[in-house]
Amino acid sequence: MRESGARTDWERWAGLAGLAFVAFYVGAFALGIEVGDKDQEILTYYGSSSHRTKEIVAFFFISGAALSLVILVTALRSLIVKREERPWSLSALAWAGGVMAGTLVLAGNAVSRAPAFASMDDNFTLDPNQARLLNDLGFMLFASATLAAILLVVAVSLATLRYSVLPRWVGWFGFPIAVLLTLGIAFVGFLFLALWVVVVAIALLARRSSSTATGST
Repeated sequence: MRESGARTDWERWAGLAGLAFVAFYVGAFALGIEVGDKDQEILTYYGSSSHRTKEIVAFFFISGAALSLVILVTALRSLIVKREERPWSLSALAWAGGVMAGTLVLAGNAVSRAPAFASMDDNFTLDPNQARLLNDLGFMLFASATLAAILLVVAVSLATLRYSVLPRWVGWFGFPIAVLLTLGIAFVGFLFLALWVVVVAIALLARRSSSTATGST
């Protein structure tokens, strides 16, 4: 009984972590970070203390999103392991894809924020091309995160259809999302990842609620 309660509590926290992933990203984008394309726009942007403060806040928001994703992925892996037989291929694939995605988000976040952090040093002189390079590199890391997440989405979808770890419609929903994640290079792929995370998080919370209701009857 205690084990069942602990499991449903873990699923609840994981579901909330999935919603937090999206909330952190919404918070980061709500800051309205717009660097600009021209040399003077870039220098003016990073020369502003208020803009650098926004970058710091965005750094922590996006880091929180990445860590929240890892919590969600850990719960999904645990659910799959309970149903799957050795060699636990789908659980391993989901774990690998989710951890890679979270790691790439952290890396992309650090690289993208580097010009702002470096500009806080009075001895540092920013070159606009440096900022462009770091921002483009950061974006490519974010795009790579969506590609890594394809492994997560496909593995969870297959496990859902085979072992009913989540409602079957969630499994079918995952396959078109996995295809759309290839659009990460145009950023829209990340929006589809956020949509999938919200759906899975709600499914986990609903699963927890139904388990609690069943246990109380």
